[in-house]
Amino acid sequence: MKVPLGLRASLAASMVALSLLVSLTTIAVHLGLEVRSTIALSVIRTRAWAQQVALLASRAANGEGAEPQDQIIFAPPAPPNPADAVRQDAALKSLLETALAGDPTLFDLGVFDARGLALAHSDTTRIGQRGEPRATVDDLETGSPLTLALRLLGPPRTYDYVVPLRAGTEAFGEARVGVSTALLREQLLGSLRTGLWVTGAALMLAILIALGFAQLLAARVRTVVMGLERLREGEFGHRLAVEGRDELALLASTINKLGEQLEATRARAAAGEADPEELLRATGQISAWAKVASGLAHEMADPLNAAALHLGHLKRKWKHAAPEQARHLMVLEDELKRLEHIVLGFRRFSMLGEMRAQWFDLSALLGEVVERARETAVGRRVEIRLEQDGVPDRFWGDAALLRQALSNLIANAEQAMPGGGHVTVAARRDAEAMEIRVIDDGVGIPEEMQPRVFDLYFTTKQAGSGIGLAVVRQVAQLHGGRVHLRSAPGQGTEITLQLPVRDHQTVSAA
Repeated sequence: MKVPLGLRASLAASMVALSLLVSLTTIAVHLGLEVRSTIALSVIRTRAWAQQVALLASRAANGEGAEPQDQIIFAPPAPPNPADAVRQDAALKSLLETALAGDPTLFDLGVFDARGLALAHSDTTRIGQRGEPRATVDDLETGSPLTLALRLLGPPRTYDYVVPLRAGTEAFGEARVGVSTALLREQLLGSLRTGLWVTGAALMLAILIALGFAQLLAARVRTVVMGLERLREGEFGHRLAVEGRDELALLASTINKLGEQLEATRARAAAGEADPEELLRATGQISAWAKVASGLAHEMADPLNAAALHLGHLKRKWKHAAPEQARHLMVLEDELKRLEHIVLGFRRFSMLGEMRAQWFDLSALLGEVVERARETAVGRRVEIRLEQDGVPDRFWGDAALLRQALSNLIANAEQAMPGGGHVTVAARRDAEAMEIRVIDDGVGIPEEMQPRVFDLYFTTKQAGSGIGLAVVRQVAQLHGGRVHLRSAPGQGTEITLQLPVRDHQTVSAA
């Protein structure tokens, strides 16, 4: 039966889609609103400044004092030289000098005559020069949010708000106030910083939620794997809790049915009612479901990699983050590493589901494994010895699996002796089995922990993975053998791997 791979969709949605979509949507919406708001407020202020400049210039040109603005249209005849009056008006000069300091988005302010020559200007060096016509603020605020954003973030440009001036009944010139996109951009980026902090917090929250889902799912997958292991060890009465209706619940339900079938088959076999081949076929189904569980672990890898990638982006972006933010990032990184470790161990462990047996030279294999271990142990003050007695040069089994199991046993022995010591690999054959013992004089294992040392993910070492000895036990079982432990605190540890031998296996010299 094919199990639908919806786990990938759920994890990817929580790890990638949730994080990216929330953050990108928030940034896009916030940027659009901020751009439109920044431009609109700037245009309002620019118009107000232009009206003030026009008011003062009109009064000066018409020789008036401070009167209501609506009387400009009905002003008396202009004095003999309105241009000089505008140039000499103290109130207008004061306004032009202080306006730029009062509004950070203003580029310039000026009064121009009918020929386009500057009579008064915020930049006094431009008085008497011709003012080039520029685009108006109406052009600045026209367009979609994307167009407005590109306008502000693009090359700097200046837009004018223009107010016509009259001296008496005749057109006299105009007041111009310019606003710069470069100055608007600075103001926009300043206001966006707060929004980006909020977006970053939302992104971190999304990743935390996604990690929570991933951790929950990883725990459920691990429960299924442990259930499979108990079935493989012959505990056919063990049942998994079925929660929900997703793929893991389907897998757990199917494994429970398999356990019931195996238990019933074993009962019939004990009563002489069942064919032993039936029990063999049923047991083989366990390995098939182990492959399904391995596939589920594989589906978890991509979302975890995506989460690690986004966490790396956050760390680079917030490399000078506050201590509290740095602590949250560290917690995220540790949890990701723990989940990745579970998936890696799960994958390695489930890869042992099938054995590719053939004839190989066991004596030579032992020599290769020990020699490789000696090379890696250089500088650790660890001496590794090999003793062989009647080891066959033709042994039926999976050489790759046995190499891995022996390497795990030697590595486990080395780790038990942080200060150095001796590791002995003693192999001998008796009438029915091949026995390989790995002995160290390390710290030993407390008695209460010894029943669990071959369980997946259980370890007595701070830096241990809890995978190595579980692999050893499964390799032994795949070869039809067993593994034994003898240890005591302060007296070292001895692990014995017993493997059955087939006929026609010749024996090498000791």
